[in-house]
Amino acid sequence: MGTPGIGFQEILVIAAVLIIFIRPHELPVIFRKIGKIWAKIYYYYTLAKRELHSMEQEIGIEKEMKEIRAINARMKSEVANFDKIFNEKEAEKADANQVTNTDKEIKI
Repeated sequence: MGTPGIGFQEILVIAAVLIIFIRPHELPVIFRKIGKIWAKIYYYYTLAKRELHSMEQEIGIEKEMKEIRAINARMKSEVANFDKIFNEKEAEKADANQVTNTDKEIKI
């Protein structure tokens, strides 16, 4: 299972849809609107992040929050490592089953 994201093929499909359904002289206007919306979203995100940080400092839990974030990062790393090992073991089992099934077919 890969990480979700937009690949080259998806970008090509989006570009094709834009070219087909939107007139070329409207594209700059649409991209400008999308850029402004993205800028507002980013602005409010950073504003909220700054506000949470200042609240942590006011309350005096900044050190505890850093520890919690570090623990969270370690847990995510351990889960990713476990998932990787689990998927490798499952692939090995599938390969072993395939070899066993092939041996049974040859005997018949």
